[in-house]
Amino acid sequence: MRDLHRLAVQVAGSDATILVYGESGTGKELFARLVHQLSGRRAKPFVPVNCGVLKGELFADKFFGHEAGAFTGAQRQRKGSFELAADGTLFLDEVGEIPLPNQVDFLRVLEEKTFRRLGGERTQSFDARIVAATNRVLQKMVAAGEFRADLYYRLNVIPVTLEPLRERPEDIPPLAEYFLAMYRHRYHKPDVHLSPATLGALCAYPWPGNVRELRNLTERLVLLCTEPVIEPCHLPLEMRLATGLPAVNPGRGALTMEAAVRQAEAAAIVRAWSEAEGSKARLAEILAVSPRTLRYKLAEYELKLA
Repeated sequence: MRDLHRLAVQVAGSDATILVYGESGTGKELFARLVHQLSGRRAKPFVPVNCGVLKGELFADKFFGHEAGAFTGAQRQRKGSFELAADGTLFLDEVGEIPLPNQVDFLRVLEEKTFRRLGGERTQSFDARIVAATNRVLQKMVAAGEFRADLYYRLNVIPVTLEPLRERPEDIPPLAEYFLAMYRHRYHKPDVHLSPATLGALCAYPWPGNVRELRNLTERLVLLCTEPVIEPCHLPLEMRLATGLPAVNPGRGALTMEAAVRQAEAAAIVRAWSEAEGSKARLAEILAVSPRTLRYKLAEYELKLA
């Protein structure tokens, strides 16, 4: 976190475009927001856009906006992301997913610093800073003709790479505390905190979903926990298994036979899943149970396999 904060401080004072690389969920938007908050644009809008869900006319309408009557169904005027960002920060998530036909229009706005709403005649200025993010290798896409080289070079002024969370375990405690503070405030639970054993389990977990998974887990723990201290037994079953914790909390005293059986069954399911190659039908075969029994066990142990 200290390294990322130091980097954010270095680039925040510039208006140069930033291109953030990293696996899905590594905290690319979090970094973009940090840069925005550290910059002179902090009081201006921060507008995030997921480019991966926009195609064709939806893309143009999302960014450029439209005038009333610009097309069928456009009954009212609507501002696009270029206009909403004003002189703040426009964050382009999954920028590698911008359709090739739309890349030309996008490049023109970046070069000319102007745009017009769909169906409009008035030219407006575009003064926002661009922070883009991708989990793809854009250079390979350029070589394959899937991404314009001129747009790539326009975006890749300051490249930043965010390592996956599993490769920076020292960031887990401050991130966990950051999300805890956020959700304590949101759900009015000021006393909720992690026990040392729980924090140790979080640091030992490989986090395939990266920062996004940590954030979602923290929200779930704060929202659902009825006690002030979040203990390892409150963690999801698959996380307890992955970090060597007991799959079942036996409570005080010795582990009962029933709890031991449940723990063994849950561990067997998780181990077999890695061999099933994403197929629950194959998983049922490996475990020698019917699909119906497997569904029951997954629900019983709250296992979410993906």
